[in-house]
Amino acid sequence: MMTLMDIVLFCLSAFLALYFYCKYKFNYFKLKGVPHEQPTFPFGNILDVFMSGEPVGQYIGKLCLKSEGQFFGFYALTKPFLIIKDPKIVKNILIKDFHVFSNRHVHVDPNVEPILAYSLLGMKTPQWKTLRKQISPVFTSGKIKMMMPLMAECGKNLEKYLSGVVGQDIEMKHVANMYTTDVIATCAFGVDANSFSDGDNELLRYGRMIFPKTALQSLKTASYFLAPSIVKFFKYRFINEEVDRFFRNVFRNVISQREASKVKRNDLADILIEIKNQDYEESDFKFDENILTAQALIFFGAGHETTSSTISFALHELCFNPSTQDKLRDEIHTVIGKHDGLLTYEAVQDMKYLHMVVSETLRKYPLTPFINRECGEDYKVEGTEMLIEKGTPVLISQDALHLNPKYFPNPEKFDPERFSAENIRKIENYTYLPFGDGPRLCIGERFALLSTKLGIIHMVKNFKMVGNSQSEELLKFSRIPLRTAKNGVHMTCIKI
Repeated sequence: MMTLMDIVLFCLSAFLALYFYCKYKFNYFKLKGVPHEQPTFPFGNILDVFMSGEPVGQYIGKLCLKSEGQFFGFYALTKPFLIIKDPKIVKNILIKDFHVFSNRHVHVDPNVEPILAYSLLGMKTPQWKTLRKQISPVFTSGKIKMMMPLMAECGKNLEKYLSGVVGQDIEMKHVANMYTTDVIATCAFGVDANSFSDGDNELLRYGRMIFPKTALQSLKTASYFLAPSIVKFFKYRFINEEVDRFFRNVFRNVISQREASKVKRNDLADILIEIKNQDYEESDFKFDENILTAQALIFFGAGHETTSSTISFALHELCFNPSTQDKLRDEIHTVIGKHDGLLTYEAVQDMKYLHMVVSETLRKYPLTPFINRECGEDYKVEGTEMLIEKGTPVLISQDALHLNPKYFPNPEKFDPERFSAENIRKIENYTYLPFGDGPRLCIGERFALLSTKLGIIHMVKNFKMVGNSQSEELLKFSRIPLRTAKNGVHMTCIKI
């Protein structure tokens, strides 16, 4: 039987063992000569992020901008994360040597979290490649063009809604959320969400629940990418079980109704049905309900959240840059006039200044905290003495690139002219990565850009967006992984 002294000695021994283990692990970047923040026992740099009150992506980006060199080190507990700062090395990791960095560093356990494990976001090589090849046809330019009338109808509903709130304070992220929920519901699944008629419909409500809203939820979500050992121990979900159950039922009903009706809409639902009904040689990779639901849920969640944030940030900048807003409105009317008064797919593609506005919004407000990869084998970084060991997580901070004055002078200034035909050639390659790059480039990029542009068009065409007493010119951001304004994006619309 253990005495009190035995327990004290055991605890002291365990503490000392942990201390010296952490001290040994925290020498990793020092031995490699990589700049890094001093880690804190036993949390590494994770505690610093929590105490800062900032989103992890923004915090890491600021650390990178303060340091010199091609790399920066970050400890999540005792795990070293290598952050790549050099655009040439970024290119090698994302494209040239992609075979070494084909997987994301994320904890996946299908028994605990099937949605993340079976989605393109979390799936590993080689299964992700098979799945992406099957889903890619729904996102070709031809298919996106066919969705234009459906998106335009959602845009008209958005205009109608704004006409009813003229002169009032509106929270633009919420308004954009209703629009993007309707767009994705109708374009991907043939479902009429009617968010502007029913602002508390289930699709909208459960869609907001996909991503965390509190600091604790944000830490749990971030730990899937930064501290998988904690996830492995506590076995908590990435996606709320209630959310999983709701969307699983929705998508199951959509697919069964589509199969029964034999109606073809050439949307994501049709592609998922085709995948489900095909035979594959891979005996360990069957396209079951978990895989189909995972694609649908992640696409719905990530799509409506990122697009609505982009729209709200763009409108925020237009509020505080009225000359830019006027120039954009003039272009919209001019281009539509050249297309016989019709807002067509070709008309949207002809709006060059609109593309510049959206591009600058994505530069100034990168939506994801970082691009995440895992080194699959020992890798010698070209032109350096750096050896990245197999299993090392590698991060590429969009904040550290997009907000770096070396690549974008006066980076805090909103300046769409950076992306004019003349100036865009001056932007160094691989310093602008709003959707990532390489084989794991965001599959929904075309869809996101078109739905974003249409949302902005329908808001700016006949309304003037102005700030009000609730507006914050300098936005603060919440701690959730995807960039979101902490206090909302407030403004007032005036009918023109």
